[in-house]
Amino acid sequence: MTWWQLSPIVLCAAVIVFLPGYALGRCWGLRGLVAAGAAAPVSVGVTAGMAVLCPVLGLRWSVWPVLAASVLAALGGLAVRRFAPAAFGSRPAAPLRARWTLVVHAGAVLIPAVLLTRGLVRLIGGPDNISQAWDNLFHLNAIRSVLDTGSGSSLTLGELGASDRVHPYPAAWHDLVSLVVQVTGTSIPAAVTAVTIVVAALVWPVSCIFLTTRVTGTRPVPVLLAGGLAAVFGAFPYQLLYFGPLYPFFLAVALLPAVLALVAMAAGVGARHGTPRWLLVLTLVPAAAGLALAHPSEFLALAVFSVPVLVVAIIRYRRHATGARRWIPVALLAGYLAAGAVVWAEVRPSADGSHWQPVQTLSQAIGEVLTVGTMKLGPTWVVLALTVVAAGLALRRQVSWWVLGGYLIAAALYVATSAGKPGRVRSFLAGIWYDDPHRLAAQLPVFAVVLCTIAAAWSCTRLRAAMTLRFPDRARLSAPLVAVLAFVVAAGIGVAGQRSSVNSAIGTGGNVFQRSDMLSPDERALLARLDRTVPIGDTVIGNPWSGASFSYALADRRALILQYGTKVPAKTQFVLDHLPELRTDPAVCAAVRAQRSWFVLDFGGPQYLGMNAHYRAIDTAAVNSGLTVVDHQGAATLYLVTGCRSGR
Repeated sequence: MTWWQLSPIVLCAAVIVFLPGYALGRCWGLRGLVAAGAAAPVSVGVTAGMAVLCPVLGLRWSVWPVLAASVLAALGGLAVRRFAPAAFGSRPAAPLRARWTLVVHAGAVLIPAVLLTRGLVRLIGGPDNISQAWDNLFHLNAIRSVLDTGSGSSLTLGELGASDRVHPYPAAWHDLVSLVVQVTGTSIPAAVTAVTIVVAALVWPVSCIFLTTRVTGTRPVPVLLAGGLAAVFGAFPYQLLYFGPLYPFFLAVALLPAVLALVAMAAGVGARHGTPRWLLVLTLVPAAAGLALAHPSEFLALAVFSVPVLVVAIIRYRRHATGARRWIPVALLAGYLAAGAVVWAEVRPSADGSHWQPVQTLSQAIGEVLTVGTMKLGPTWVVLALTVVAAGLALRRQVSWWVLGGYLIAAALYVATSAGKPGRVRSFLAGIWYDDPHRLAAQLPVFAVVLCTIAAAWSCTRLRAAMTLRFPDRARLSAPLVAVLAFVVAAGIGVAGQRSSVNSAIGTGGNVFQRSDMLSPDERALLARLDRTVPIGDTVIGNPWSGASFSYALADRRALILQYGTKVPAKTQFVLDHLPELRTDPAVCAAVRAQRSWFVLDFGGPQYLGMNAHYRAIDTAAVNSGLTVVDHQGAATLYLVTGCRSGR
């Protein structure tokens, strides 16, 4: 598949990610950037929410339940607007002369969309390439499981059949990819690539622009600058795609700015542009649900980053309130903080999973924060320059306190995790992120975009004022010309920002997508033929550490072990241990027959991460007289179990 052939799949993914939420927002009365900014988180909330409800309702997972829920909710919004128009207040339509700003908004998204898509193409290498890193075996097989079982519920995705006990797992990302596969009929790797492009090159910039304009307003200059600056960070989106890959967390971080923007608007500290507060609170419900079902840790991050928002809102409220009412929000905030501390301490992964250690000194971590060149990706100089300007503006109280507070919290979390001493304090702060500095690094750009946009817009304003003073007759610029110049500046900043942490991240990540640590070209070719050699419904015995378990995701033939690092069920372990005795022990053939494990896939050669995991069923395949070779390529061989007396 070529990148041009992937284009319609990317378009389909964009429709799935944006259209339900945008249509709902418009039907309920959201407009402009508010409707666009809330679209993706609301869509994810509706999609992942319906995935949870489908098993309860006895429905198979597909695009139809999502469509039905969206239509019903949209009709509800239209009914409310029809019968209770007063609830929406008086909001005159934008005059025709002002609608050229739609072009500005499109331009603001175009800059990062082009730059980020270009970076992703370089990172991934080809639409069918997969990240050959730890988490991807689970993610791709989980998508196949959603398609096979007809259930995409976050309550049941769990351990993917690796044990008898099912654990919840945030499935929003897997639900989106599965819908793209269903609608387009494309392969899982191509659908993953398409969703990755949509989330990184569209959802993330739109979210950043939405959050920024809650502070700066919707003037063309900051809108365009926010778009350009959304594309200059290696920490996000690139690093999460090759470290892990952390696809669910990647989706959640892309949604976080938009959901935080809704919180700021609902609290009264972000520009609402006439949107009723009750409508913002209502929109927050599916948006926050989408964030939680994308990744719960980012829902908790939202709770933390909302604290400065609430503090500023309370301070503003107390300026006008009188009597006992002045203390009500203070009491509510105290309750919020107390409840949040309890949840923060209890709702987190096990200590066994939080094993990441500090990676640098305190001074190095602070330097990386200032440049957002985190995790040794190298400095982004344009970010450093604008951060210095933003610091000066903060000292002059020209930066919103809630934005500055969020930035300082994100910075403190990263510094404490990447450079802090291991112990209770560090684990309390970062345990919900597995004590992993990569995840904390990805959150810094959320606020860095806003601060750098404020600094860049201020610099442009000062430059224009200086030009007006120096050339009073020549410096008068029309609004369209200002927008064009801002577009050029934003594009220049975006391009300049590619020459630092972005290029470093792409260079590092490209090795993960374009190497053969898990699957060699021969192994990938053999997997591509499994649909012709292995009947539907049969199970393949393979070593997951060799990449053989990708047979499920890439060839739609279930692997006996679907992921590594988990407890193998006893019935599966019996086959793995005793297949060499299939001619002498009738129980072996009975176990093979029960699990329909009639094929053995032996990928000779090195194992992932240099592992030395061995299973007798695979290690003895070449000398097992009860197995017959049915296909091979290079060192990769597929065997059929032919030694059971009664046959299949």
